[in-house]
Amino acid sequence: MSDQTPFFQELKEMLLKYLDAKIRLLKLEAFEKTAKVTATLFSSIVITLLAFFLLFFLSLSGGFLFGSIFDNNALGFLFIAGIYVLFLIIIIIGKKGLLEKHIIDRVIKQLEESDDNHEE
Repeated sequence: MSDQTPFFQELKEMLLKYLDAKIRLLKLEAFEKTAKVTATLFSSIVITLLAFFLLFFLSLSGGFLFGSIFDNNALGFLFIAGIYVLFLIIIIIGKKGLLEKHIIDRVIKQLEESDDNHEE
C-alpha cells in the first residue's frame, strides 16, 4: 500500500501539470486568434479609409469635371450624387447582406488558417 501512495501522488502531480499546460496552451491559442482577427480588422479599416479618401477626391474631381461640362458646378456635383444614389439603390435591392457575409467569411477564414497552422 505504501508503494501505491507515491505512485498516485506522482500521477496526480503529472495530471495537474498537464492540465495547467493545456490551459496555458488554450489561452495562447485564443490570444493568437484574437491578435490575427484584430490585425485583419485593423488592416481592413486602413484600406477602407484609403479607399474612402480616394473615392472622395475622385468625386470632387468628377464634380468639377461635370460642372465644367454643364457650365454649373452645382449640377456637376448633383450628377455625381445621383450616381451614388443609383449605386446605393442597386446595393440595397440586389445585394442585401453581401457586406456582412463578406466580413463573416473573412473572419472565419482567418480563424481556420490559424487552426491549420497549429495542426501542422
